[in-house]
Amino acid sequence: MSLKIEVETKVDSEPCVLTWGNKLFVGTEDGSIKSFDGKLAPKESWTAHGVQPFALATDGETLYSSSNDGGIRVWSLTGDKIAELPPTGADVGALHVFDKRVYAGDEGGNIVVYENNEMKAKYNVLEEVKDLGFSPPFLFTVRDLYVTATEIKPEESKTRFMTRHTMEGRAPLRIAGNRILFMSRDGNSLKLHDNSIDTSFKPLDETKVSDMIVTSLSASGDYVWTGGWDGFVRRWKIAGEKLEPAGDINLGGCINSLVATGTGAYAAVTGGKLVLVNSV
Repeated sequence: MSLKIEVETKVDSEPCVLTWGNKLFVGTEDGSIKSFDGKLAPKESWTAHGVQPFALATDGETLYSSSNDGGIRVWSLTGDKIAELPPTGADVGALHVFDKRVYAGDEGGNIVVYENNEMKAKYNVLEEVKDLGFSPPFLFTVRDLYVTATEIKPEESKTRFMTRHTMEGRAPLRIAGNRILFMSRDGNSLKLHDNSIDTSFKPLDETKVSDMIVTSLSASGDYVWTGGWDGFVRRWKIAGEKLEPAGDINLGGCINSLVATGTGAYAAVTGGKLVLVNSV
């Protein structure tokens, strides 16, 4: 199965990070956040930071952004500033929303959980957090050597946690139902693991997805999308315990960020291009 460009558009500053929540939100190199509808027609745009955002996340009602100029900023979906969350202690490079709570991971190894724009819990996993995922009660964090499964219970303790398992791997990382996906240490192969402590998060499959570093990983349903330095966006199907190729396309520039939604995926391509890719 092949992939095609559904629609594409240009932006006036390098697109760095993406998130999807009823609209596409794009963080650009000049510190702006730009929003687009599903067909990449431009909507609101505003200056969010003095420098490029490191991460964006949304629950579909509120947008969160981080950079190195302060704490996490909270926005309406049209660009009105709502709040600024208490700083984690270092630059936040991983930002996700799970069940209305915001999880932030920073370069100092801090994981901070926010609820209703207040700090609820803070854990330190001792190394920089480049990406994270949460599948209660397990928090998965990753840098470039190991994925660590940490058991946390914010309702019981705001600081204590228990490391339950480690796996060789590097960012990016995503959780897709009962599966965990992350990159091999060389950044070229995609690893599929069971998402269960009962099997010790056993490895299921590993497949080479690029000859160059993969920078972006996104999952939607049974499909996983990868993109990176080689300019290719590739789609993979999770078929039980296997990863099966399901199409690829060369977008002609490094993939800075990738977010899947439904049957397609949005890609931020170096040089100022945004692309919606879909199956033929």
